[in-house]
Amino acid sequence: MKNIKIDYNPDKLTSFEKEWLIHKKCKEWWYATGILFDDENNMYSYQYTLLHINFGIITAKIAMMALTDYKNKRHYYLQTPANKSAPVTVNESEASIGNIASAKKSEKGINIILNHKSFSLDLFADYGKGAFWHCDNGKLQMGIPGQKETTLYYSYTNMPTEGKLILNGKEIHLKGKTWFDKQGGTYNIVNTQTHWEWFSLRFFDEEEAMLFTFPQNDPPYYDGTFISKEGVSHRLNNYKLKQTVSTTFGGLKWSSGWELHMEEKEKDYVIEPVQGGHMNFAYFEQLCYIKNMQGEIVGYAFAELLPGVLNKKMAGKSKDGETSISVINLFKRVEF
Repeated sequence: MKNIKIDYNPDKLTSFEKEWLIHKKCKEWWYATGILFDDENNMYSYQYTLLHINFGIITAKIAMMALTDYKNKRHYYLQTPANKSAPVTVNESEASIGNIASAKKSEKGINIILNHKSFSLDLFADYGKGAFWHCDNGKLQMGIPGQKETTLYYSYTNMPTEGKLILNGKEIHLKGKTWFDKQGGTYNIVNTQTHWEWFSLRFFDEEEAMLFTFPQNDPPYYDGTFISKEGVSHRLNNYKLKQTVSTTFGGLKWSSGWELHMEEKEKDYVIEPVQGGHMNFAYFEQLCYIKNMQGEIVGYAFAELLPGVLNKKMAGKSKDGETSISVINLFKRVEF
């Protein structure tokens, strides 16, 4: 089926099904992150991303996938552009690149399939609580004022997930939870003021919070959403998030620990990495613990960090030879 494209209007969003489609002249992505356990309670996390980013006359169509095996401290990653043998397909029931990475919707949930040289993953993620619009009824201002600096944003935040992993020739049964995002808009991706630190907080008591932060701006801009166990959501933009730890990777600086205060739940939390994070094209991703003030682990959070938050230079190489990020790398195939 031919890809379906629709107009982008973040002030008049229609439905989750309609806004799943490609939007004209936008930068957007379908993005799943999941935390899974095998029958021996060993933990794995995975990432599925389909990027469809318009740069004027050029559109980048990229699949990204990752798997982390926490017991053995192994991380696997694939980034590959679409091509004739692996075309992008986006319609009302699918977002995929060939048979490399696919997310196919059905009445009850989303089937996510990933094929890497070292593993394959076949999961079914039940819709669970369903989808929720984030921030201002689905509209997120991307850090700075301006009509064009926006994205639409919704998520299935609590998706019971089950399936199989084939790794090193061994079939492994997995069970856990997935968070699935659809986001995109007309913001300027190379403007570091639109770079973010994003958090999906997944509490063990079946409640979630999404934090979208732009701490580098003056004043800092925070937005988000809180979702109760009953499936009731409200805007969450009066929280405070303080960076407490940083790390260096790829010659760039990244946050690696935070203190969070919000009026919901126990109010005060610490967010800290389970293990060291991983570089995916031009962003840094970490699975973190959520801890209360008694030091108890009360949930997990994925953190997605962009370089413009803590680094002034990110394109090409600086005069002192500092490693940095180039958009050209988006079009390269990377697998390890």
